Amino acid sequence: MMDRFEVAYLIHSFISLAHVAEKICNDQTTGTFTKIPDISSGNVGCFSAEIISVEETYVSTLKQYRGRLVISYPIDLCGYDLSAIFTIACGGVSSIKVIERLKIEDIQFTDQFVAQFQGPKFGIEGTYRKLGMSEGPVIGGILKPNIGITPADSAKLVAQLVAADIDFIKDDEKLQSPPYSHVKDRIDAIMPVIDDWQQKSGKKVIYAFNICHSDIGEIERNHEYLKSKGGDAAVINVNQIGICGLDSINKFSDVILHAHTNGLAFNERSDWGISFNVWQKVWRLLGIDHLQINGIDGKYWQGNDSVMEAYHAMTQPLGHLSSTLPVFCSGQWGGQVPETYSRTGKSTELMYLGGGGIHGHPLGAQGGVKAIKQAWDSCIADQNIYDYAATHPELSQALSYFSHKAK
Repeated sequence: MMDRFEVAYLIHSFISLAHVAEKICNDQTTGTFTKIPDISSGNVGCFSAEIISVEETYVSTLKQYRGRLVISYPIDLCGYDLSAIFTIACGGVSSIKVIERLKIEDIQFTDQFVAQFQGPKFGIEGTYRKLGMSEGPVIGGILKPNIGITPADSAKLVAQLVAADIDFIKDDEKLQSPPYSHVKDRIDAIMPVIDDWQQKSGKKVIYAFNICHSDIGEIERNHEYLKSKGGDAAVINVNQIGICGLDSINKFSDVILHAHTNGLAFNERSDWGISFNVWQKVWRLLGIDHLQINGIDGKYWQGNDSVMEAYHAMTQPLGHLSSTLPVFCSGQWGGQVPETYSRTGKSTELMYLGGGGIHGHPLGAQGGVKAIKQAWDSCIADQNIYDYAATHPELSQALSYFSHKAK
């Protein structure tokens, strides 16, 4: 049987959505605005889109139809090429005159489709294996602030973080290779600190360096330099790198790929665009091992329900692919841990990543890391976080200081 993929669209239009669906099927596959006499109708069938479902309501006050369309497209149109698939799924659709608003809500791939992709090389299991952990959560930190810190000063911050028993550290998404801190210089300054700590303590800490660049060749050179120095992970800005870039990186990469999704809100905060639910599948197909989803009571626009929708979307199985590690981040400190733990169903297969919530702690970065670890310890032990804080000063100070800041 011919393989296909299905796309779900949320649409507003001033004509019936059944007619909109027919127009999408025609425009995105076998049709144009007029008949082409040299095209044989006998060859068209295997390239035709099919309408799977139409759900609509009519808003009489606006004289507008709103609803959800699901359309199935044949792989014969594009092969297993994600750039071609997205050209068909959303390229011309966004320009159709009769569509007033459009959101691509979901895309469904068959197991046959997913089997064409390697997916994450490490994922949850590979990350835990590299860290020498049997269970989580993975406690992570970001170098903050990211502007103007030299590689030497970055190394000093890393020394503080590893001494606080952190598991994972990463470059900020904005810190690629500015004049004051080229990624190769950061690798040279930071990797000796990571290695020395492992020799001294026996604990493995992973540092993810931001190897991104507009030149894919430079990304590969940064990757090779990272590997030559014993590095284990790289930060990838997936929206700037794009489908082609990420596909290329996954072919040569031999490190954990930690995805930052900066810019995604241009889609998520609009009635036009492609949802996180769609993109997370693409990024997982193309090898992302860690995926940031923002966090409970975070500093950005997302409400807690939206964060949890992202979490549940990316923890759904995707064919044979290894599971990608969900990363709670953005304005996180110990106080959000109880709700995070509760709303994930008491899962510890996740990364909890702090920036200002670590470095801004009254006792410094070490206090920030310890406070987050203590918050997790209290939840796993099924103890009230405030009762636990009575005998743990780092957590107590975090609750006092950051609760006031949040207000």
